[in-house]
Amino acid sequence: MMRRLAVILAAAGTMLAAPALATDPADTVKVVLKFVKRTDGAAFAARFDPASCRACSLDGTPYYSANNPRETVIALNVPRSRSLELAFDTPGDNVRRVIVEGGDIPFHVGQGHGVVQLAPLTSDAITAAEFATHIVEPGMVLRFEHADPARRSGDYASGPMPTVQRDAANVLEFAQREVVRELGLGAYVERGGLGRIQIMGFDTNTPHGHMDSPPHMHMHLRWPQNTGTQIGHFYIGPDGLLTHTVAGVKGLGAGQRTFGRGQAFTSVGPDGRGVYTHTITPDGALDLGRAGERPCRIGPLGQFGFASGATVQCPGQPARQITVRDDMRLGAIMVTTDDIAEVFRYDTDTGKLLSPARVESPGPSVYVEAN
Repeated sequence: MMRRLAVILAAAGTMLAAPALATDPADTVKVVLKFVKRTDGAAFAARFDPASCRACSLDGTPYYSANNPRETVIALNVPRSRSLELAFDTPGDNVRRVIVEGGDIPFHVGQGHGVVQLAPLTSDAITAAEFATHIVEPGMVLRFEHADPARRSGDYASGPMPTVQRDAANVLEFAQREVVRELGLGAYVERGGLGRIQIMGFDTNTPHGHMDSPPHMHMHLRWPQNTGTQIGHFYIGPDGLLTHTVAGVKGLGAGQRTFGRGQAFTSVGPDGRGVYTHTITPDGALDLGRAGERPCRIGPLGQFGFASGATVQCPGQPARQITVRDDMRLGAIMVTTDDIAEVFRYDTDTGKLLSPARVESPGPSVYVEAN
C-alpha cells in the first residue's frame, strides 16, 4: 500500500558559516530574507550587521543563503516573537525590495546602510527564495516553478539547463489540471474533506535546500495535517517523456517504492479509499483517472515529448491540445487549450500571481441563485 512509501528530499552544500548562537536555540526561529537587486550583478546586495541584533546570528543551513545576479538571500536565527529592526550593509544601495515569505517587508536604505523591520515570528519563515506561481482552484493548487538561469543553483548550478524537462513539466502540470477539471476530482476531494490536490514541477534554484532533482513533476493529495500524504515524483527524461515514479509517504518513516512504465500508482485518501491512479505508459505518456475507472490519456504533442505540448483525451470527451509558454521577462504564463488562451501574470521577483483570481461578489442587494 501507499502507506509504506516515504518522501524524497535532499540537501547538500553550504553558503554561509554560522557563528555560535547568541541565545538558546529553543528561543529562536529561522528567517530567510531576500534582497532583490536593482541591477543584476555578482556583488552581494546586503550583508547582515550583527551589531544591530546581538541576539541574532547567521544561519549556516546549506542553501538557505545565496547570492545570484537577481538577489541576495540571507538566513538568520532571530529571537522568537520579537519586533526587530535589523541593519544591513548595502554597498551601492542596490536593494530594490526585501521579501520575507510571500511578500514585502518595510526596508529603508541610504548611504550604504539599510534597516529591515521584521514582525514578530512564532515559527520559521524560510520560503522567500522560492520562485513559483500558485494557481488555486476548488480542491486543487497548481505550483508553477520558473527556471530562471540567473538563479540556478544546487544540482542545476552548472551544465546545460534542463530546458526540455522543465518545459515538459510545465505542460504536464496544466494537462493534469485539465484532467482534474474534466473528472471533477478537485470538487470530490474538497467535498469529502480529503485534503487538497497539489500539482507541481521542480525548482532549479534550490530554495531553502530543496534540491529537487533530477527533473520531475508531481500530483499528490495533501492530506489534512500532512502526515500520510503520498508524494509521487514522476521523472522526466531528456526526450521530454516520463520514465518512472518514485513515491513515498509523508511523516511515517516508511520506505520508498518505485513504479516503472506500465505500473499503476494509486493515491489513497485519509478514508483508506483510492482517489486517483497514475500509470506511465510503455511509451512515456501518462494515464490518469479516478481509481478503478477508465483513465484519461495525456500524450505528448510533438518531437520534444511533452515539452512540445500535450493531448488530453478523457473517455467520452473530445481530445484537447495544451501548450504552455513561460515568459520570465514579461512575467506571464501563457496556456493554450485548443482555442482558449489563458494568461497568468506574475511578479518576476517572487512568482506571486498578479492576475485576478476571482470576480468580487455583487452588492448585497443583488439576488444570487443558490448553488
